Amino acid sequence: MCENKEVLNGKELLMKRRSIREFKDKEIPKDVLREVFELSRYAPTASNSQAYYFVIVTDKKTLEELANVRGGSAPIARAPMAVAICADPDKTSRPMEDGCIATYHFMLAARFYGLGTCWIADMNRENVKQILNVPQNHLITTVTPLGYPVKEPAAPERKSKEEFIKYLG
Repeated sequence: MCENKEVLNGKELLMKRRSIREFKDKEIPKDVLREVFELSRYAPTASNSQAYYFVIVTDKKTLEELANVRGGSAPIARAPMAVAICADPDKTSRPMEDGCIATYHFMLAARFYGLGTCWIADMNRENVKQILNVPQNHLITTVTPLGYPVKEPAAPERKSKEEFIKYLG
């Protein structure tokens, strides 16, 4: 079922998620996609609004169009599909937070099943919403490419945990 033969525990999953920008020319099985979206629907939301939703794009012409929206969105055209994660502000008082949590939940679920993603920022644009048929008042937190990575990048150098923690006492 899953390309990734490695079974990750929670700690490994958090430590091994990477931004993937190059993808194999391989279709993602429908059962794998179902499992990724099944896990993704458990993302928490403000007041349990569940205001986020996913727009799946597989059409190559549309992927190319999205890849050309802005500098840095080229990985979208290199993947077999892309997923826009959106939030409906009419259903939540926190569309940005709900959309971002849903996005990262989706990315971790995808990684668990051996798939790669890349957070493509600044896609909450009028023309992207037109391409995806998303209402203009809705929020698009990302349009992430989705596919099997060509390679698993090594972890970049990280700051020490002491550099991240500020203790106020």
